[in-house]
Amino acid sequence: MTQIDSTKLKEIFQEAVEKDEDFMKELLTHILQSLMETEREEQIGVKHHVRDNKRRVGTRNGYKDRSLNTRVGSLKLKKPQIREFPFVTNIFESYQRSEKALLSAIQQMVIDGVSTNKTKKITKQLSSNLSFSKSTISRLMKELDPIVKKWRITNLDKHYEYIITDACYFYVRENSCVVKRPLLISVGVDTTGHRKTLEVDLAIDESEESYKEHIGSIKERGIKTTKLTISDDHKGLVKVLEEEFSNTPHQRCMVHFKRNLLSKVPYNERKLLSKYIKHIYNSPNKKMALKIANSISDKYRKSYLKVSELLDDHIEETLTFYQYPKTHHIKIRTTNLIEGNLNSLLKRRSKVVTIFPNKENLIRYACCLLMEIDEEWQTGIIYMKMKKEDSYDID
Repeated sequence: MTQIDSTKLKEIFQEAVEKDEDFMKELLTHILQSLMETEREEQIGVKHHVRDNKRRVGTRNGYKDRSLNTRVGSLKLKKPQIREFPFVTNIFESYQRSEKALLSAIQQMVIDGVSTNKTKKITKQLSSNLSFSKSTISRLMKELDPIVKKWRITNLDKHYEYIITDACYFYVRENSCVVKRPLLISVGVDTTGHRKTLEVDLAIDESEESYKEHIGSIKERGIKTTKLTISDDHKGLVKVLEEEFSNTPHQRCMVHFKRNLLSKVPYNERKLLSKYIKHIYNSPNKKMALKIANSISDKYRKSYLKVSELLDDHIEETLTFYQYPKTHHIKIRTTNLIEGNLNSLLKRRSKVVTIFPNKENLIRYACCLLMEIDEEWQTGIIYMKMKKEDSYDID
């Protein structure tokens, strides 16, 4: 990775402040230009002004002007050239797929008749140099759709240690009406401890049928077994997971369960009940957790019977995680990997659109962003440390 000169960055910042210019735009331009200079040095074999004919395989040959549209504006860059062979860079070709998907969604809004004022407000947050031609939209879609399709049908490993499933809701325009649709997402943790997005589907609703199709798809792509499935208490989803992964334990999300409990008492009672619930899940083992839960149930039996009934009938569904390595507990007792992580990222990146012009744009955008996240997950730090004896024999 290129080492960016901190003194140079300070100069850019100071100059941008004095000229009242967009600092982020200046900074990003400098960083990307520096990265390309380093790429050219690596391809030539030697650094600038270094004489080493044994290592040198090419010579510098000036620059060509190139622009790159980003959400901070259009960047004016100079693409380095090499005399003996073409200079290759990932700066332009690998410009974030989700940015292209988001751009195509916004451009589609223009064609679909969204008001000019509304569009200007939205596009101003992305770039002041966006083009709204149909040919631009067509080009972006042609670039993205084959990539998305290939990613969605890629074969999966036979076994994942944990599989988490949840839904995120987005507004989308259908038949001249704005509707709220669930984006079904499943994420797995493999035997090396890395995360991977297994499946993404846009459904009409969260029904047993839609989840059956969603889970069935990941099985068709290769998954055979898992140690644990994790989800909220959606009856259709739980039923499908039990059918598709028979004899596999299921963890009910304790965060969703906690919300259910808190909804059974008045607002002024929730802080105390929340404190009690925390003791359950901070217990050193399942036996102690059940003992504390029974004690809380007894305490609320006369004042709030529904709290007691919920604890008596369903607390064990949220304690399955105690069967697994202690270092995994916090990460497998909830669906927060999807609801708290992916959901927030998807919503934050798409907030300038708010309503997607059609379902194709929504699924394209979601998949492109999840592909980028997947690349970071697969090449980044391990999410969970796995011991060899913790893994199933997947044969």
